[in-house]
Amino acid sequence: MTRPWSSRLRFRAVAVVVAATACAGGLALPGAAVAAPGAAVTAEAPADVVVPFRADARLVSSGPTGFLSVVGDTHYWTRYADGVETRLPRSGYRASAQSDVLVWNEGTRYFVHDMARGVDAEPVVIDSAYELRGVNGSTLVMRDAADGIHLVDRVPGGDVVDRAVGGLPADTVRRVYSTAPGAVAVQTATVDALKDRLSVVDIATGAVTATYDVHSGTDAVQVSAEYVAWRVGTDVTMVAGRDGGAPVRQSFWGPLVTGGWMAVDNGFALRRIGDRGTVYPLDAARQVVVGSDGAALVYGGTIADGRGLFRISVGADGKAVVKKVADSGERLELVVKSESVPTVVDFDRESRHEMRWEFDHQDVSLTVELTHTATGRRTTLNSWWAPDDFEARVAWDGLSEKYFGAPNGVHTWKMTTESVYGTPVTRTGTLTVVRGPRPRDVTDNGVADVLVRDAAGKLSAYEVSQLEAVGRYFDCHEEGCRPPLRATTPTTLGTGWNTYTLMASPADRTLVGRDRDGVLWQHRSEQGKLLPRTKVGGGWQVYNTIVGGSDLNGDGRGDLLATDASGVLWFYASTGDAGTPFKARKKIGGGWQTYNLLTAPGNVAGASGGDLLARDKDGVLWMYLGKGDGTFTARRQIGGGWQKYTHVVPAGTSSRGVADLFAIGPSGSAMYYGRDSTSTPFGDARKVSVNGDSTTYKSVF
Repeated sequence: MTRPWSSRLRFRAVAVVVAATACAGGLALPGAAVAAPGAAVTAEAPADVVVPFRADARLVSSGPTGFLSVVGDTHYWTRYADGVETRLPRSGYRASAQSDVLVWNEGTRYFVHDMARGVDAEPVVIDSAYELRGVNGSTLVMRDAADGIHLVDRVPGGDVVDRAVGGLPADTVRRVYSTAPGAVAVQTATVDALKDRLSVVDIATGAVTATYDVHSGTDAVQVSAEYVAWRVGTDVTMVAGRDGGAPVRQSFWGPLVTGGWMAVDNGFALRRIGDRGTVYPLDAARQVVVGSDGAALVYGGTIADGRGLFRISVGADGKAVVKKVADSGERLELVVKSESVPTVVDFDRESRHEMRWEFDHQDVSLTVELTHTATGRRTTLNSWWAPDDFEARVAWDGLSEKYFGAPNGVHTWKMTTESVYGTPVTRTGTLTVVRGPRPRDVTDNGVADVLVRDAAGKLSAYEVSQLEAVGRYFDCHEEGCRPPLRATTPTTLGTGWNTYTLMASPADRTLVGRDRDGVLWQHRSEQGKLLPRTKVGGGWQVYNTIVGGSDLNGDGRGDLLATDASGVLWFYASTGDAGTPFKARKKIGGGWQTYNLLTAPGNVAGASGGDLLARDKDGVLWMYLGKGDGTFTARRQIGGGWQKYTHVVPAGTSSRGVADLFAIGPSGSAMYYGRDSTSTPFGDARKVSVNGDSTTYKSVF
């Protein structure tokens, strides 16, 4: 069935810079032609007619009078003159590069169709027992059983002409390449396993015109009117003149285009051989073949003219000349084909969650901005480079680009693509972050906090994830990596905290403070914000130290410890009741005045209860393992040198549930990661780029 098509669209010349890429052809057979609805068949169309091109088709080859395309296994031949499209009934055929010739075979019979003679013209039939290795114009390039190369022709009604190619090296033929009219390249092996010979054969004379030494790994060869190009592996491109001159290495690869250019990146750019210039004729490109005149024929598009086939060449002035020769009827806009974004993100179940979008274009970069509706805190995620992928994605591990934890609760998200065709694409939605309570996480974002009160009474939460990252260099060479963190940005929890003389965090999302009158107050946090304080009780002026964080009796709740002026250590078990948060105190024992620093980080060495750390006046740190009943085993020495720190505080737990420490002093700070060992409970100090001063870090807990 015939599908004639006419259009008032005209070719537009565009001055730009370009490059070309080589493409292999497939082929098909004459059959039924299909008529486009409402279109009239014209005997002869104007030279500037723009014919149709199926949007879902792949371009195979192009000759002087038409082009071959394929959808799935179905091939179509479209005439340039009037847009008539012929559906070809067969598949698995060969197309002669830069010509109108298509070839198919049944056994040893080869049917050569010259589409310029018309789709119904009888093919030329050639019967040959040789192996077909290429098609050049109407000539079959074949190999015999003895590795000889033959050029086989037949004109309509004439005899078969079989010409043996002379002058080839007497070696095994590896491959035959036919990429341009009038010449083929034959690659032959040598006795050296790493070296091959590449010979250019003139179709008209059957003679070898030039020979090149190439690597045996060569697997792609092109011949144009001016150059011979080949590739070794995926990153070595060699180009030599047709006269057999010395090859030169190039940094790019693509189809050879007339004038000494290559069409690279599927025809998106044309680069001059010798790295002497690049032009970009289109706003998008998907595929390129070389047309009959040696110009690039690119399936791509421009914002002004939409998508279709564009014939591209480069003039003497180094500017690209662009003509649209076929129209797919599509505007050049980025289309989102699918979207996959979770509605619930549970970081307790999975440590990383992906958000994905599929586009009709490869290598789309995008940014996702998430905003926590309750606090306004933002997280920005960037996609990573995927040049051959139609899908763009971001991965979220629960941290922002500034190493903040993602707060629990509802987040709005906005996805924005980079400007692909002039206008970015955006998508929006919501998701909910859920996770259970984490030790020392006051801000409800899955990351332990180090609490700091400054001299003015401002209370801030420093996230451990930020403390670990600040000033460190992360060796990351991919898109989507977080930038280096230059400074911490703590979360302000409130002001007026200088009314308290002692403070501690006995349980998750719970703070206590003792005022100057000896009254103990409790502050609970919900959704990252502190609630109004509640009174615990008076009489706490007898204590000079209070610490919290360890579950000392194994009931799942963090407890409180306090030392009085006489050096007695007291245990306050948590009740879980906000009205009466602690049970009556129990005496643990005396002699604790020998220590000038206590910290209760939780499970340090795998005992049944929470543990306690104490530093003596000589800077030695001691460990007391909890028994699970509010008492401790005999102390064990961890090591000396801890006098350089003014504060040693809990810093959350590892994935194994072992407590970590953050230590800070005037000369610097460090993280100490728990090793779940009674003999060596902590690893070596990992330095943190934060120095503790008595004004900013007046109290740390």
